[in-house]
Amino acid sequence: MRWQLAILISLAIAISYLDRQSLPVAVQSISRDIPLSNSQFSALQSAFLLSYAFMYAGGGKLVDVLGTRRGFTVIMMFWSFACASHALATSFALLVTSRFLLGMGEGGGFPAATRAVSEFFPSDERATAMGIINAGTSVGAVVAPPLIVLILLHASWRWIFVITGALGVLWTVAWK
Repeated sequence: MRWQLAILISLAIAISYLDRQSLPVAVQSISRDIPLSNSQFSALQSAFLLSYAFMYAGGGKLVDVLGTRRGFTVIMMFWSFACASHALATSFALLVTSRFLLGMGEGGGFPAATRAVSEFFPSDERATAMGIINAGTSVGAVVAPPLIVLILLHASWRWIFVITGALGVLWTVAWK
């Protein structure tokens, strides 16, 4: 059961890497509807990374207060809805808001994963569990580009964010 938990958390981390790569991979398609300069694209990336960095501590505190299961659920739902909110953006301002919110949500992912490992794994298995969980970063990064291109071949860029947001919501069903 513990190892299934590690795989499930690894899947959450993979989803986070899929979510964060959606904008950079689809930026050309997005730019047809919302023109973006290089400076604006950089601001979108910075908004995500800034809130992501600050929410490591905030997400950790949230999980400490709510507990691992409930805290991870709140974090995943928040970042999934933040990801899906990109689909509603009609301007740079709305995109930057969505990116900032996505970073806020995803910033809690690793603190929640770390807490889960400390609670559910004995000390002599924690490094292996974290290795499995951290593998999700590579899985998400590898899966993102072809999946995003596949979606773009069949639907508008907005669907990328709806689908990736929905993956996070579905993850919470398995998590509970």
